[in-house]
Amino acid sequence: MKRLFQLSTLATGTSILLSGCADATGNSQAQPNIIFILADDLGSADVGAYGSEYIQTPNIDRLASEGLSFTQAYAGASVSSPARCTFLTGLHAGHGRIRSNFARQGAIEGRKGNAVIHRPNLLPQDSTIANVLSNNGYHTILVNKWHVDGFDTAAHPLNRGFQEFYGWLVPEHRSHNHYPEIRYRNREQYAIDENLDGKRALHCTDIATDEAIDFIKREKNKPFFLFLTYNAPHTPLHAKSLDAYKDVDLPEKDKAYAALVTHLDAAIGRVLSEVKFAGIEDETVIIFASDNGGSTEAQLEKIRQNGALRGYKGQLYEGGLRVPLIIKTGDKKIAGKKSDFPTYFPDLFATLVDLSGAHTSLKTDGVSLLPEFKSPNSLDASQRSLYWEQYPRQGIAQAARRGEWKLIKHSVQAEYELYNLKTDPSETTNVALQYPDVVSALATELKNAHTESDWWPVSEKIIY
Repeated sequence: MKRLFQLSTLATGTSILLSGCADATGNSQAQPNIIFILADDLGSADVGAYGSEYIQTPNIDRLASEGLSFTQAYAGASVSSPARCTFLTGLHAGHGRIRSNFARQGAIEGRKGNAVIHRPNLLPQDSTIANVLSNNGYHTILVNKWHVDGFDTAAHPLNRGFQEFYGWLVPEHRSHNHYPEIRYRNREQYAIDENLDGKRALHCTDIATDEAIDFIKREKNKPFFLFLTYNAPHTPLHAKSLDAYKDVDLPEKDKAYAALVTHLDAAIGRVLSEVKFAGIEDETVIIFASDNGGSTEAQLEKIRQNGALRGYKGQLYEGGLRVPLIIKTGDKKIAGKKSDFPTYFPDLFATLVDLSGAHTSLKTDGVSLLPEFKSPNSLDASQRSLYWEQYPRQGIAQAARRGEWKLIKHSVQAEYELYNLKTDPSETTNVALQYPDVVSALATELKNAHTESDWWPVSEKIIY
């Protein structure tokens, strides 16, 4: 045990990315098109291919049958803004600019309902994967949710590497819901007349899908990166239709939630069909994931969004961090296969750099998943390290995973919790007292992975 944990950590040290081998996926195009579809608050067990009992997701399931499914995939954080930041910048929450949805101090002040809040945002010096890809010949577009702009109008997607943007921004509260009244077309704000005055005519899932398909039709003949970030199934549970579940024995909220996911699935099916119709299926890498685990905000009764995993969105337990992750490449040899390699969002940054053959001097906390595309489970999972942090009312909460072990410290004063995820994936039994050497080694990772942030000062001394 001591020898295992004396090895150098992978999560705390960054590595410089240079260029990769785009043809490792089997794609015939030197720079494959990349479509990353991100759901919002979708639980790790909300998809049929990941064990959903009630929710119908035939298109996502088909994507899994044609691609590689990761069984131990994690978001970069347990809430939206920092999770997106970890993918966009390739830095985990201990190094990234955005570490929570709300800053403790600094950032730009705004309002959420009647509350005064400080939302963090990416700064001009924060380069994103969109910057990298656009600098290496890709046409880049963000469709729908950005959520790393805070209240800074200068933190616009077009100022952070995207060449096109259709969606919503944080400062305009009428823009971020399932029936938006206001939307943005690049920098232009416009009204959706059909949804004004509380009307529910055009659902955001359909609007975003139409925008994505229009882009694919226009840009199919050049390498592109489409970041399609849906609202569904985030609350409020304003489903377009409950017809698919009218005869299913579920409470009304559960039906509405399931309907949001099934509508999302149908939208993804439309995108997949357009890729095939455009004749670019073999030249396009498609990624599907959720930004964090399922949320208690939905108040579901029967549907267990995170399956048997403990915890929900906003927590460092597996239920708050685990997400479905499916990656379809042009290589049919990995169709329907599964990878048990523990992975999280910084890895997607590293993987897209490698896939595209992009050149960049940016550093990342991630590792490229390209070897898994060639031979699933070829990467060494026993030495893989992952790190997360988040901010309760005071202090800091941290978690680290190395191999089969996961250590959690919920606050500065809290005792360590240690779980063996191989034997106890539901984190039911804290074994910290039985394995002090493992606790000590992972506590060192917690210490080394965290860097101080002006927006989230830790007022109390952290004792590891």
